[in-house]
Amino acid sequence: MIVDPKSRSLSFRLEKGLKVFSRIFLKNFAKKKGTNQSIMRICLNKSSRNNFHQMIIFQNKTYIPLIKKEIRKDKSFIIIEGKQKIRIYNKQKKVIKNIYLNKSNLMCWIPKNTYYDNVSLTTRSIHIESLAGPFDKDKDRIFL
Repeated sequence: MIVDPKSRSLSFRLEKGLKVFSRIFLKNFAKKKGTNQSIMRICLNKSSRNNFHQMIIFQNKTYIPLIKKEIRKDKSFIIIEGKQKIRIYNKQKKVIKNIYLNKSNLMCWIPKNTYYDNVSLTTRSIHIESLAGPFDKDKDRIFL
């Protein structure tokens, strides 16, 4: 894996070839690479121009997310390890719904134009985020 210097947080992109990730690999990777990081990701897509984006995200409880929405694309979350809360907001920054991801509730689909953030409820959580590409940070996402 190589570091993606264009990312806002510590991010790695896959090099060529088939990859298989076990829970043990992910936990060890997070311990080695992200010791002092509140959020870190492995981007499974090769570039921001790909038609499909999928990221494995390691998120600490200390990470403070920004409220955002994907303007043109739906997004999915799949929890792998730990627990998370996804908060849905109205335009006045009021939480209108809480969605909990854990062993019982593994996945959440966020429709486009929905303000949300996600917080880890455990010391560290690991989840997958997926959405259509290509990604243009100036056209696809806005922050509240």
